[in-house]
Order: sequence, then structure tokens, then C-alpha cells
Amino acid sequence: MGLLAIFVVVITTGTNAQDCDSTYLRLNKAYLLSYIDDAGDIATAPLRWDKNEWLGFAGITATTLLVYSFDSEIRDFNQQNRTESKDVFTQNVLDPLGTYYLVGIVGGMYLYGLAANNQRAETAGLLAGKAVALTGAYTFLFKNLFQRKRPYESDPADPHYWGGPFDGFHHNSFPSGHTSVAFAAATVLSGFYHEKTWVGITAFSLAGLVALSRNYDDKHWASDIVAGAALGYSIGKLVCNKQRKKALQVTPYGSLYGQGVSLTYKF
Repeated sequence: MGLLAIFVVVITTGTNAQDCDSTYLRLNKAYLLSYIDDAGDIATAPLRWDKNEWLGFAGITATTLLVYSFDSEIRDFNQQNRTESKDVFTQNVLDPLGTYYLVGIVGGMYLYGLAANNQRAETAGLLAGKAVALTGAYTFLFKNLFQRKRPYESDPADPHYWGGPFDGFHHNSFPSGHTSVAFAAATVLSGFYHEKTWVGITAFSLAGLVALSRNYDDKHWASDIVAGAALGYSIGKLVCNKQRKKALQVTPYGSLYGQGVSLTYKF
């Protein structure tokens, strides 16, 4: 369970985040280098935690452990209530929504922004893409650190198998990757379009369905899903916060009385 504590340290990164700033982003060198900067901030986030973030740490830890204690019962309930129609829907709609469809949605937003000269859509696509990429990378790291068996990998299913980082990289149940990237994208899009309530409702509803499908399809334990959702949400919030990072902007201006530059200090 020591590795569980290490994991929870990271999933509380974005506890007190705010809405995303809509400052225009371009796909350039600065944007690509920001991946390194943001990845480092995720790893060192606990060094900057305040009281509220430590409370978030405790809450997520307690929730994950509580769900972990009921993993077998939750799994049994879902497997006993499977139907052919629900199988078709989860496997053909919700499963790819956490992978291929998600990439298409985020990439489509960026390409639409470019084609339509819509800077807001372009920026939203880049921010969501960064959140998904960073979340995917950290999810992969944790999967290989924990080496938890998926439910279908043993008979009877064993929710208590944690192989650790030296188990040969055969098991990758914890945390749920589909869930983490779906929640990362939903968090960014909800924050970026915060004035449009339907965007947040739609994004988190779809992310929630993706998460539920992973347990229903017997791909993950329920605690894998809780951890994945927390990881994606936290990294998505961090990406939003970094976009709001205070900066000095220099903008040229001209008028009837002369020309010059304006200085804007963004907090």
C-alpha cells in the first residue's frame, strides 16, 4: 500500500484550480516546451500544497480506499447485470470514446480553430491535448509502478494483487487510463468554456460514462476508476492553472496621439 500513497500525492495536484484562461495559444516551440514545464510541476506539486490541498489529499485517499474495500462486490454486481445491448454500446461507443474518439474530438477542435480562424477553439484544442498527453504519460507511469491485475486476469478475480514495479510489467489495471484521459479533457473543456454550462455537463457526463464502462466491461476495478478520474481531473486543473499563470504581456498600440506599447500584468 506504500505505492498507493505515492499515487495519491499526484492526483490531488489541482485541488484549488480556477477556470482556464482563454489567452491565445499557438502550436509552436514555446507550447511544446510547456509540456516539460507542466510535467515537472505535476511531479513537484506536493511541495507547494496548502491546507486545502492536503485536505484534498486526505479525501481522495479515503475515497479510493473505501471503494477498494468493495471492489469485488461492485465487480460482481456489474457482471451479473450485463446484457448484449449494453455490451455493444460500451464496446463500440464508450470504449473508443476514451481513446480514438477523444483524440479525434480534441484534434478536431484544433483543426477547426485553424480552418475557421477561431482562436478560442484552437486554444481549447491545444490545452485539452496537453492535458490528455500529460495525463496519459503519468497514467502509464503509475500503471507500471503498481502492476495491479485486471479483474479478468485471474479466476477467481483477485482485487488484492499488486505486483509492484519489479513484476515484469505484465499487469496495468491501476489507474484506469480511459478514465483519466477522459476526465482530463472534460476538466479543461469545462474550465475553458466555463460560461457555457452545457459544455461542462456534457463533457463530464461522457467522461463518467467512459469510467463506468471500464468496470462494466470487466477491464478495471472500481478503485482504478476513482483513481483515474482524480488523476485526470487534477492534471486538467493544473493545465488550466498554468494557463492563468501571471505574466507580463507587451502589446503594440497606435492612436491619433502617437504610438507605443501597452504593458499588461496578468495575475
